[in-house]
Amino acid sequence: MASDFVLSSGDVNRHATTEVFDYYRCTKCELMFLHPLPGDLGAFYRGGYEPIPGNLAELKALAERQKYRLDPILKYKQSGRLLEIGPWIGIFSSNAKDAGFDVTALEIDSNCVDFLNRIVGINAIQCSDPARAMKTMPMQFDVIVFWHSFEHLKSPWQIIANTAQCLAPGGILVIGIPNIESLDFSVLRSAWLHLDAPRHLSFYTARGLEKVAVANGLRTLDLITNDPLSTELSLGAWRIRARSTVRIRVIRKLWGDLLFHRAMKRSHGHGSGLTAVFGKPE
Repeated sequence: MASDFVLSSGDVNRHATTEVFDYYRCTKCELMFLHPLPGDLGAFYRGGYEPIPGNLAELKALAERQKYRLDPILKYKQSGRLLEIGPWIGIFSSNAKDAGFDVTALEIDSNCVDFLNRIVGINAIQCSDPARAMKTMPMQFDVIVFWHSFEHLKSPWQIIANTAQCLAPGGILVIGIPNIESLDFSVLRSAWLHLDAPRHLSFYTARGLEKVAVANGLRTLDLITNDPLSTELSLGAWRIRARSTVRIRVIRKLWGDLLFHRAMKRSHGHGSGLTAVFGKPE
């Protein structure tokens, strides 16, 4: 596979290591990928992301603010079997369950799996290899969702192939990933919050992701870079950038917001996230 060097970055988000990581871009499929992969990726995830809530009410309070993530799904499906890959504490899965979907989740963290099963009431399965798990699923799903978990997984092309097989006819695949074509990335480069080396292993461009999906029999329904999630990710990227350059809290927040608004104006509202929706023919 022919590839070009893109950039190097340390673990600027968590500072779990002083190691420097290299990213390359495939000249054929446009995939930007980390190489070589660290031997023990788990070491870079210690502490997780959001802490596990103490009860269902706490989760619901968090989930209420993110109901908009259902919008690209409800446009095409209002019910059915839904599989989420990498739900962590289950913010999206909880909202999907409340909206009427029969939710199954594949999650690597055993504590999150326990919380999802006992407290949230969804069928959560502990899994470190979703590509293999989908290949052996006893059922097909009407909706399969990767909400910013896709960039954490190895062999993304194989995952899309297995996902396409796991989709029921007429089903939809939703993939939310960092937008590597965003103005934010082009300016911030290795300091971009959503590069998140070495946890983020790969990034597809919109065209690259579409080519892989179409090659596996799916059709493109939506490619979105200006939804609320994309805007939220962009705001976070610029606020973190301001935090690293300005010491006074009030000033750095104002400076981060100013940088964000300037970036959104220059990019015509296209932010740090890409949400892609693909459909499987009936």
